[in-house]
Amino acid sequence: MKRLLIIGAGGFGREVLQWARASIDRGRDWEPGGFLDDRACALEGPGREFPPIVGTVREYEPREEDVFVCALGSPRLRAQVFEHFKKRGARFVRVVHPSCHLGEGVTLGEGVILCPGVVLTCDIAIGANTALNVNTAVGHDARIGAHCQISSFCDLTGYVRLGDRVFLGSRASVLPGIHVGDGATVGA
Repeated sequence: MKRLLIIGAGGFGREVLQWARASIDRGRDWEPGGFLDDRACALEGPGREFPPIVGTVREYEPREEDVFVCALGSPRLRAQVFEHFKKRGARFVRVVHPSCHLGEGVTLGEGVILCPGVVLTCDIAIGANTALNVNTAVGHDARIGAHCQISSFCDLTGYVRLGDRVFLGSRASVLPGIHVGDGATVGA
């Protein structure tokens, strides 16, 4: 069994830990085993027990038994960290909460995170290392690039195109056929 390391022990990282524990990814060969964070005190204070911080993002060398998921909120940082670890041979896994609905023709890239209540209708492609937070819906024929951070309660309608490293704030809606370019931020 592989050890899942969550990159980032902040709020989103602690949420992802819960979703990873409940993940339904078929063929899952890993269990949550810890965090990577440059802040040694990142888990102090919540009053609960967490898996340990096993190293820093900058210095950790992936091991054979490790798999990863990136729980950083900044699309720019998501991309940098993903590439940093891929160059070192890291394998990223998907985390899909069991309450998600994935329709026919949906493809998920390496390292995608789907939080509770995500609905992906049909014929959708989501790029590597992208996270869709709680209760986000994506309509038919949408394309979402790599390293995106889609906040809670977003609505992406049919034929939407998001470039790489896009950030959508909570409750953002993207109307049918709209294209959002690389690195864009769409406010809450």
